[in-house]
Amino acid sequence: MRRLGGMAVCLAMVLAGCVAVPTSGPVERHSPAAEQANPGVEIAPVPPAADAPPGLIVEGFLHAMATYQDGYAVARQFLTSAASELWQPEAGVEIYAAGYPPQVSDSGVVLTAPLIGRLNAQGSFTTVSTSAPQYLHDFGLVRDADNQWRISQPPRGLLISQSLFVSTWVRADVCFWDATGTVLVPDPRFVPKGRIGLLDTVRAVLMGPSSLTAAAYRVPLVAQLQATAVSLSANGLAEVELGGATDELGQEAKRRLAAELVWSLTSLEGVTAIRIRGNGALWDVGDSAGLITTADNMTGAPVQPLVSDQVFVLRDGAIQRLGWDAPAGDAQPLGAGVVGNASTIAARSDGQVVAVVTDGGTRLRTVQVREGTARVELAAQGLALVRWTRQNELLVALERTHDTRLRMVRNATTVPVRTDALPTGRIRSLAVAPDGVRVALVIEEQGRSVLGTTAMVREGDEVWFTGWRELSGTWWAPSTHRPVDVGWSDAAELLVLLTVAGTPQVVRVDSEGAVATAVGPTDSSATAQLAVGGAGRAVLRGSDGQTWRFVDDFTWEPWLSKVQHVSMP
Repeated sequence: MRRLGGMAVCLAMVLAGCVAVPTSGPVERHSPAAEQANPGVEIAPVPPAADAPPGLIVEGFLHAMATYQDGYAVARQFLTSAASELWQPEAGVEIYAAGYPPQVSDSGVVLTAPLIGRLNAQGSFTTVSTSAPQYLHDFGLVRDADNQWRISQPPRGLLISQSLFVSTWVRADVCFWDATGTVLVPDPRFVPKGRIGLLDTVRAVLMGPSSLTAAAYRVPLVAQLQATAVSLSANGLAEVELGGATDELGQEAKRRLAAELVWSLTSLEGVTAIRIRGNGALWDVGDSAGLITTADNMTGAPVQPLVSDQVFVLRDGAIQRLGWDAPAGDAQPLGAGVVGNASTIAARSDGQVVAVVTDGGTRLRTVQVREGTARVELAAQGLALVRWTRQNELLVALERTHDTRLRMVRNATTVPVRTDALPTGRIRSLAVAPDGVRVALVIEEQGRSVLGTTAMVREGDEVWFTGWRELSGTWWAPSTHRPVDVGWSDAAELLVLLTVAGTPQVVRVDSEGAVATAVGPTDSSATAQLAVGGAGRAVLRGSDGQTWRFVDDFTWEPWLSKVQHVSMP
């Protein structure tokens, strides 16, 4: 076989419909696509044409990799026989920035591009820092026995551009019971669109939590189960066929596994209910027909229904509250006289209790909304931030760079919180996910702010963190975009306030940092705080106390003035 030579042609062919996604500068606005279980009409990859030049062979291979096929038979046709035998598309996915086509020269066809992330074999996404070296791959074009150009050096796994990735893969919010067995917690994975994505989602549930945060979730299943088939009907019913040792599962174990499966599969568009069979036998864990819906498992739901649409603000020396749609003049004070020298507040999910740091950061109090009475929950120096957890605990950040940076108040008792798994520095923003297990933080150290997520492990009378995942310094939040504040807008989605040369930019991004969308604002200078509540509510606050209320993407309307802090259930 002859190696590629004698070519001075620069490949400029790009498939119609591909959209370049910027890897630096402001994030471009687009409408986020819903996660799809069934993408409708699938476009099959095209095998190599006879006498195709090297550039088109590589381009065809890249596009064939982006569309799932069993064994990737079409993609293998672009490879030499020896390369096809060694290639492992199931090993994982590397995602590179769009707008970087392969370059053809006399020496070969080479792809040089920034990597934005990787998927491991289980579908877990990891971001790649913008400071990392660019991805460089020579495809090793050679002539085969039929004198056709073929690739002798494919990547180890799949290699997909960012624009093709967002159109052919979707996020599945795979759910597992937490370590206490009381709440379902998302452990997001990315799966190909279509029926294989349904099957991969079930396989992910059976395989168990990802290793990074495994300590926060239930232990792996003892019974060895296999996902043999998943089909989706026109009315949204996913029929799940399991094989293996299904008879080893008791009724309670089946019920808990069914809850994980229904919440995981219904995170994909088009799935409304499931039915499970083990080795052909219908599981009796749903209604009389075996139908299982999320309504059957609401107690442990990753996100609880919104109970209160109130907004609480620290203003004019008092805590005030008003409805989300209420005019500013409707704000009513509560707890007058009990919040002296207050700095920050946090409303409980039911809107009935507000936690407030008072007395110059030395007291944490809770205020009953109806009675207006207050009591001291914690006395300490340097109290900076407070947040409620789903488990009705108070998580408190202190003005420290190491050692005891967080404390928890549970049932009027202080619980130690270990933070050695987190980066050193002061915690500037703290957001607990609706499940009460995952936490997003902004930590500042020596003038640099880092944004990341982690999982909280409750072990007896101790709390600690596992699986820190940094999200800043990546394609949607490069070093020029400083993270200021963060909040959870859904079970596995964040709103992040960035500042770019002193200008605010709010970005909606999944908790893995894979897909991001800018949502404004365009006419606000608020960079002090981003408060996020349920049902898509968000409020920006400027250092001058002016607030802006989120209406729609890139539409934020001026709202309350002279506000010191904002909190929403």
